[in-house]
Amino acid sequence: GVVAMGVALVVPFALPGFTGGLIGSGGGEGTGGEGGGGTISAVNPLVSLQDNLRQQEDREVLRYRTNARDTSGLYLRLVALDQFDGTSWKSSVRPIEAVPQRLPWPEGLSRNVLITEVTSNFVASEGYEQKWLPMPYPAGRVDIDGRWRYEPAGRMLVGDDKQTTSGARYTVSSLDVQPTSEQLAAAGEAPERLLREYTRVPSSLPADVKATALRITGGAGNDYERAVKLQDWFARDGGFRYDVDVESGTGVQAISRFLKDKEGFCVHFSFSMAAMARSLGIPARVAVGFMPGTTQTDGSVSVGIRDAHAWPELYFEGAGWTRFEPTPSRGSTPSYTQDNTPSGTATGPAQPQESASAQPSVAPSASASCTPQERRLGDCGPEEALAGVESSGGGPDPLTVTLTVVGILAVLALPLLPLLWRRRVRARRLAPAGAGGARTLAVWQEIVDTAWDYGVEPDESQTPRRTAARIVERGGLPGGAAEAVHRVARAVEEALYAPNPRPVSGLAEEATRIRTGFHETADRGNRLRALLAPRSAARVRWAAAGWWTDTTTKWSTRRTTLQSRLRHPRTTP
Repeated sequence: GVVAMGVALVVPFALPGFTGGLIGSGGGEGTGGEGGGGTISAVNPLVSLQDNLRQQEDREVLRYRTNARDTSGLYLRLVALDQFDGTSWKSSVRPIEAVPQRLPWPEGLSRNVLITEVTSNFVASEGYEQKWLPMPYPAGRVDIDGRWRYEPAGRMLVGDDKQTTSGARYTVSSLDVQPTSEQLAAAGEAPERLLREYTRVPSSLPADVKATALRITGGAGNDYERAVKLQDWFARDGGFRYDVDVESGTGVQAISRFLKDKEGFCVHFSFSMAAMARSLGIPARVAVGFMPGTTQTDGSVSVGIRDAHAWPELYFEGAGWTRFEPTPSRGSTPSYTQDNTPSGTATGPAQPQESASAQPSVAPSASASCTPQERRLGDCGPEEALAGVESSGGGPDPLTVTLTVVGILAVLALPLLPLLWRRRVRARRLAPAGAGGARTLAVWQEIVDTAWDYGVEPDESQTPRRTAARIVERGGLPGGAAEAVHRVARAVEEALYAPNPRPVSGLAEEATRIRTGFHETADRGNRLRALLAPRSAARVRWAAAGWWTDTTTKWSTRRTTLQSRLRHPRTTP
């Protein structure tokens, strides 16, 4: 197989992947016990990573919801590789212990740095079997069931015995650390222990590697400036090209060949930058995990197998271990390494946008402008329920009549709110306005919710193709409706993964055809429930719960930040 930069990358875990060839069957079992250490044998994760990036189908490994305002920097970290001998990068064998209720404060992180606490809820796919838990870095608290252990040096969670991520549901509270360039430039020297362990390079490392590092960073006045120069050289200025099919060979000269040929994928870039940073005396290691993923129309974020990634982490006193992004056209460049001038283009994935079901609103009367198709599907609802109530002459005074009518209308309309909300959301999703990709995803969300209304519960861990098969099978859809589901699923995959997705027409008609299929195959009770009490209205409760969590977290963070600033007031020179 292809082994980039001469790195066999022997690490005690299996890189992001699924069973059936992507992880391989070589995974062993963790060893441990109370506070014990151990290693996990697995297939070569570098080869696994390259295989993952080459997959034709970007299968989903997990999905999450977060209150982070910007997910572009929310990388999901599995493991840190801290040993480099010139031919391999690997993770040190370290003791593991019980997962503490609250993880220790990150090493080297000062409370003078801008810090925001972020809460994220994860659901891993059933087929994603990984010994290491994907988490934002640095995590402060992890709530998860099962047999998990904690490795303090890398701040990682590893499954004990046969525990894996398959189907796991967990919540992570993490810190979004945003140091300023001034703080990083003024960082003091790292502790002697870190310098000794994380700046070690083998004597076999070719001399031209350090010579190149010195040349690229010439004129830099501190380690931060040197790190940014290295990152920008790989990602922007050095003429490098991203290519997952490159074959760089093996041996101690492989880094030199990569620096000469200037083509490779994330492993080449992260390993080279980390090695060059070490040669300059900057503590460095390599993190392996996932990029943040792609935001969906419902506000969740989907992480696929092709989001597998590797990136360097460099240590700066006051900020701790800090992410850099040297790989061109992948991931997002950290804000603390960019110029202060605003950038005209976004470097990260699409940010979470308000879900179409996040803020339900009452639509006009159900009796207004009903089409024949809507009448056949029962969308119009009981027209007389919202009809006006005439007052009889000679009765009570007008105020009493008005209040009575309003009260009656409120009582009658309350049970119809789910129907009216669902109709409003459907109209918004199937409206012709909107960009092609976004509209395709909105229509797909409508199809998924329609299936849910008729009893097919959504599974957000499934790919569009598998979701389509599940909807057709469990919904018992007839031929025409079943074919429509698969057609839209293919359009969704193209919108998500194709570099230049083709415009698709007739999506709203496909959604209506699918809904008609459900209506025709459902019994009377299921039809009435789908109309009057749609199951997908649960998204309103989710949105309300998310709003409450976001609000309480925001105020808690503001209070913590204010307390920190009062304890440590900044002084201006």
